[in-house]
Amino acid sequence: MSLITWIGTVVYGWDLRLFQAIHPTVPPSPAMLHLARVFADGPLVLTAGVLGLMLVQSRWSMRGTALKALLAAAVALMGNAFIGLVWDRARPFVAGVGRAWINHAATGSFPSDHLTAQWVVAGVLLLDPRTRRWGMVVALLGLPMAWARIYLGVHYPGDMMGALALAALATLSIWIAATTRSRSRVNVPTA
Repeated sequence: MSLITWIGTVVYGWDLRLFQAIHPTVPPSPAMLHLARVFADGPLVLTAGVLGLMLVQSRWSMRGTALKALLAAAVALMGNAFIGLVWDRARPFVAGVGRAWINHAATGSFPSDHLTAQWVVAGVLLLDPRTRRWGMVVALLGLPMAWARIYLGVHYPGDMMGALALAALATLSIWIAATTRSRSRVNVPTA
């Protein structure tokens, strides 16, 4: 067995055990199912509302931050789509290791699009001192979203870690682009 195969086996085993610890094997209570369904999509709806409010603010700076967040999320989701073309990881309910407690297409699960978008927006908002509090709220709302999507059987914990990694990469790219642009403005030679 090659080293890469061995690492993949170990990581998948960890991912599967953690999934099985979170995902219910028996039908959950109606209250628990409702709570999980609200957390599966609700935070992203709230985040879209926050961005919408920023876009209608009279100050351009808030609009600029919201537009950066939307652009970064779009780019990150394109990255997710590319990953899905390269590695089409079956969702837990498709692989037969869990049951989907919500209706969901049998598309690839890695990484989670919902959580990628949530945490990219959070990251961009955290970069701007004026929107940092909103960024913290958006980031924290991603935690119950991650739990809910695993609980409902549509993602593995590793899908959430992949979303975190891609969101961090997208946020880092935005930060580098912003700091490079601001440095070039400062270092412009005068005639």
